[in-house]
Amino acid sequence: MDWDAFTAWLEADPAHARAYDEVSLADAALGEIEPPAPLHLAANDDPAQPVARGGWYRWAGTAIAACLLVVLSFAVLRPDAASVYHTEGQSMTVTLDDGSQVVLAPASELTVDGDQLALSGGAWFDVRHDPDRQLVIAAGLVQITDIGTRFDVQAAGQDVRVAVSEGRVSVRSEHLQAPVQLTAGRQLHFDGASGRSLAAPVEAASVGGWRSGQLTYADVPLRLVSADLSRYAGVEIEVPQAMAGRMFSGTLTIDDGNAAARDLSQLMGLGLERAGACYRLVDPAD
Repeated sequence: MDWDAFTAWLEADPAHARAYDEVSLADAALGEIEPPAPLHLAANDDPAQPVARGGWYRWAGTAIAACLLVVLSFAVLRPDAASVYHTEGQSMTVTLDDGSQVVLAPASELTVDGDQLALSGGAWFDVRHDPDRQLVIAAGLVQITDIGTRFDVQAAGQDVRVAVSEGRVSVRSEHLQAPVQLTAGRQLHFDGASGRSLAAPVEAASVGGWRSGQLTYADVPLRLVSADLSRYAGVEIEVPQAMAGRMFSGTLTIDDGNAAARDLSQLMGLGLERAGACYRLVDPAD
């Protein structure tokens, strides 16, 4: 038994420790269970046979041992099993094995399996340069490949936005005719529902601005702005289907969700109504 590998496996993910604890608790509970009472059958002429009282314990002990074997074998064979990070209302910084860092946005999930990552939600990546290693991030229907740079990814369903602050990344998808190379000051919006993509310039200093309380947009559909405000400002804004594709350009401060909703409506020349716990954008012409 490689106890160092087992310890590393336990510490790699809280789920591993919970699984081991559950098996240990089951083992402890076994000692409190009484073996089944022997059956009293009608007497016959056969001589009485001794009851094997240890049979129940041997059977249950074997089952527990088998469970432990599965857990311990997994610890030795997969000490580097994937780790899953999930956020609710706060962001989280995840440090990768090579020292690269990922700032995971609120209401997001990141799966890390070596150099293979999967993202749902938003994240800022600060990746150490290493020409011998490629980091691959799956987001929606695209894969983002990087060997060392700083960039931001926003993945909301099949909509994926990638913006680069420093360095270069490659964005691939079976829905793209060819990989898209993004350098500093460039961004890509991939709409998985339609298969369309749009590359455009972006102010490098504004990339990942949500970390400092601002969201900056250049021709982004209102439906995505609404999704961002839900994630980063904690405010729900209902966008009617007829407005979902309208483009928004501007900067929103997200420290106050109510103020951000008002700013968005004013910059778009739209009305804003309360709809229960959320807001609804309305067209003044209607």
